[in-house]
Amino acid sequence: MDFPSDTAKSSEYAALKAFLNDESSLEETVDNFISTPDSSSTEDKLLRSWDALGLTASQTPADSPSQEKLVSFLTALRQRDTNVGDVEGKTVSWSTLPLFGRQIREHWNYDERAAQKDAETARSWANANAFAARVTATASAFDSSDPLDFSLYAIWALRAALEDKDDVPEATVAAAAMWILFAGEVLRKQSKEQRSYEGKVAQAGNKYPNKEWNGFEMDRWRSWNNRFANISEVSPYKEIKDIAKKTKRHMGDLANC
Repeated sequence: MDFPSDTAKSSEYAALKAFLNDESSLEETVDNFISTPDSSSTEDKLLRSWDALGLTASQTPADSPSQEKLVSFLTALRQRDTNVGDVEGKTVSWSTLPLFGRQIREHWNYDERAAQKDAETARSWANANAFAARVTATASAFDSSDPLDFSLYAIWALRAALEDKDDVPEATVAAAAMWILFAGEVLRKQSKEQRSYEGKVAQAGNKYPNKEWNGFEMDRWRSWNNRFANISEVSPYKEIKDIAKKTKRHMGDLANC
């Protein structure tokens, strides 16, 4: 994920970092985050704010308690009815997280080659997916209008790692595993209920040309389970074998959900 070079210099980024470093309370962090000390337009303020959150999440280790702190921050922000200003002719408040989903999508890009060559790029991608998964786990189930529902991103990550080809980079597998580890219960429930999407955005990967998947379903869930099991046995990389084993084990724990 790429963010503007000045994102780390913003007051919003500083507020989040202070929170993660236990230098400010949750309430103080929300106050500092939503304040507008300059004459920024509403849209500029929002985009700068979401960039700061996205960058912070991508820098925060996937298994760190700080990731949960960021989720708690978003939850607290949703409880603020403070108006931000006008967006596309409508007055919006922080509680609706205006432009959040759009801005995250704007930066949701993955350079597989770069991740293979650069460990920091690989870690950032895993961190970002872990955060999106944690956020999705708090969203209203099956409500595509919920700004915290990134379930479709789970399909993209799992498809890239498990459905497109056999020789998959470590970073791609690690990112997919984050969705099972941190949002597995929600994803399995959606699979049982066969949540689908319009068009081809959630279609099967290249390895499954005869599958008519267009979202979540148990047949697809089982194929993911089998692929993680296979990777845990044949991958030449210990770290990936370990995370695949952990993910497969977690999928087994979710069998009764």
